[in-house]
Amino acid sequence: MFFSKLLLAAPTEIEKMLLEQQDTLRKLDILSREVKKIKDNPTPEVIKNMYDAPNTLQNPIFDLSNNTIVEKAGRFFDYMDSTMNYLTHPVLIFNAIAGASYWICGIIAIAGVLYYIIGHKNGLKWTGGSLLGYTLIQAINYGLNLL
Repeated sequence: MFFSKLLLAAPTEIEKMLLEQQDTLRKLDILSREVKKIKDNPTPEVIKNMYDAPNTLQNPIFDLSNNTIVEKAGRFFDYMDSTMNYLTHPVLIFNAIAGASYWICGIIAIAGVLYYIIGHKNGLKWTGGSLLGYTLIQAINYGLNLL
């Protein structure tokens, strides 16, 4: 008798499990179709971030775009940032000096040659000193850049 009741109850449980499985498969199919719609649609009606929500303000409460004080403060702090960067990294200052030294030493050397052509003997000292100074500056710069 117990065995017959078990056999009678088993098909209904199996049927319930099959129905639940079919329901789950149907829900998964609906979900996969919705996901495919979203992927295929170039402009899905999905809120991407909080600013796309319909209750978000379109104009800011405080409009600082036309405020010159903010621009001036921004420029001041950018200038201070770059100044502090150079003060805390003196190698950058020497790199700038080494970059400008070519033209400075070149002009001094040409002026020394012209000064010598005019008839002054000190012009050669200025030319030699300029070339020696440029070489020394570049050697120090190369050594600092190896650090």
